[in-house]
Amino acid sequence: MSFWTRETTADIGLRVFSNNLSNLFKETAIGMQSLLISTQESLLLNQKIRHTSQWNVTFNITSELDYESLMIIWLEEVLYRLEVHGEFLVDAQCMIEVNEQEMFCQSQVSWVKSSEINKELEIKAVTSHEFLIQELKLGQSIVGNELDIPEMVGPGWICDVIFDI
Repeated sequence: MSFWTRETTADIGLRVFSNNLSNLFKETAIGMQSLLISTQESLLLNQKIRHTSQWNVTFNITSELDYESLMIIWLEEVLYRLEVHGEFLVDAQCMIEVNEQEMFCQSQVSWVKSSEINKELEIKAVTSHEFLIQELKLGQSIVGNELDIPEMVGPGWICDVIFDI
């Protein structure tokens, strides 16, 4: 497991751990989608017809690399695809690229029709409240603030995100 639910007063969040930045984008999106459906419903995803697409997002660099903003834009794209196009993300291969002016998240995704999914929860928005992306160097650790979230030890990347429900 690479993501854990963070309980908040009126919202819901995730802590995500991955071995690299590209996989962090994938795991965070999949974790967000998993919040929307029951465990039983997630087991049924493999029985549904999967479609593939390319989903890309871009962020203009103003002064320094801003992976947090790129991640928020990526997660908002996943929610937009769900709500507007009826595409429920089930897997992704993300590639993060940076040039002098822009950051890109280019993703090859698998999705199923959201009309075939029984959602239990609706996420209204991705928030920037307590948002964090951090690289953990070899041996560096961060302690889980909640009982169900283990200590994360690098090398790797973590993301903390809270969703408005």
